[in-house]
Amino acid sequence: MPSCGPDSGNTDGNGFGGQTVTEEKMFQGFPDAGQGTLRFRKNGEFRLLVVTDTQDIDRPQEATLAMLDAELDAADADLVLLLGDQIHGPAIGHDEEKTRTALAAILDIIAQHHVPFAAVFGNHDDEGGVSKETQLGWYQSYPDCLMVKGSAGYGVGNYNMLVWSEDGTKPLANLWMIDSGTYCPKQDGTYDWVHEEQIKWYEETSRRIADRNGGAKVPAYVFQHIIVPEIYDLLTVTDASAKGQSNVVRGFGTWDRNYYRMGEGFRAGNLRECPCPPDHNGGEFEAMKEMGDVRAMFFGHDHTNDFVGTYEGIDLVNTDGTGFFLYGPGGDHGGRLIILHEDDPSHYETNMLYWKDVVKAPLPTDGSATNGAVYMFYTRRYLPLLLLAGAGVTAGTLTMRRRSQRKQEKGSGNGK
Repeated sequence: MPSCGPDSGNTDGNGFGGQTVTEEKMFQGFPDAGQGTLRFRKNGEFRLLVVTDTQDIDRPQEATLAMLDAELDAADADLVLLLGDQIHGPAIGHDEEKTRTALAAILDIIAQHHVPFAAVFGNHDDEGGVSKETQLGWYQSYPDCLMVKGSAGYGVGNYNMLVWSEDGTKPLANLWMIDSGTYCPKQDGTYDWVHEEQIKWYEETSRRIADRNGGAKVPAYVFQHIIVPEIYDLLTVTDASAKGQSNVVRGFGTWDRNYYRMGEGFRAGNLRECPCPPDHNGGEFEAMKEMGDVRAMFFGHDHTNDFVGTYEGIDLVNTDGTGFFLYGPGGDHGGRLIILHEDDPSHYETNMLYWKDVVKAPLPTDGSATNGAVYMFYTRRYLPLLLLAGAGVTAGTLTMRRRSQRKQEKGSGNGK
């Protein structure tokens, strides 16, 4: 494995001893952040574990750590991909020590499994005030880290990794890692989008890979946090009377006037909450469709969705969250296993690794399995006060009623 950490002798300037690798990495003339280290096994498989929305704090939930560890055991992965919101920045605040501790809780478990990993950022990772650049240095202090900043010009963590033949002579698959951003100006909606600079970088890099590959496109898979707006073109509008039915949700943002369900374009999974893409469509999906290399796009962000569907020739795949600090799908917390095959890298197999299947322990019984630990914390902290306040209001009302009744009785005795 290439070292991205302190063994290189460089520092990132943040005082934690990891180098920040920003330049594009090459291998045999190909852009490749993995530098030739990712290869198909002798049995022809390449196994990826997608983990998203661990989204915990510096005192992480035991269930989050147990879920992650079980996913790693079950997947037997050649590469782990973290799809953003590894930590919940707002609950940590602008505290570098706590932020690094929260991130280390996740990365240390992966390091214990001695498997290469890469990551993209989500909308919550830097929301506490600790920059993506600083956090990138912490990722890169781990020897098995393949993440780089990239040269797309917008965002932190736009890069690609090639998966090579077992003998290392030919790239057979390409993994695009995209920073889907955080938030946008209020007039543009809620969430950021993949910007023009990133799309241009993708197009140029895709052409360079094809040119170097004798003109043949390398089958590619995209990994980012926030789903693309085209998800609502794949979903089917349904009548509002279907509200409450399985796999029926009200739309988000631009689409919130309608209800949607999974239609014919879906072949697996669940739609438990409204997908939350950017309202503004920056053209990412259209560019990838036009380039013709992308077979599937994988997302996190929406903690309880784990569907697989196809829109205009590209699969849109969501993965349930792993973390228990915020809301989740109970026993369906989990990660996603993806298997590529050397003899046909244009196709893949995938399935979810759910808590209910891979963790040999009961779910937390305090409600955090669905509502999240932070919700339960505030419920436990403030509900008794609300109940006491309510009891006080009730007692006060009864006292006032009794006083009023006594006054009425006295008034009645005086002939009023």
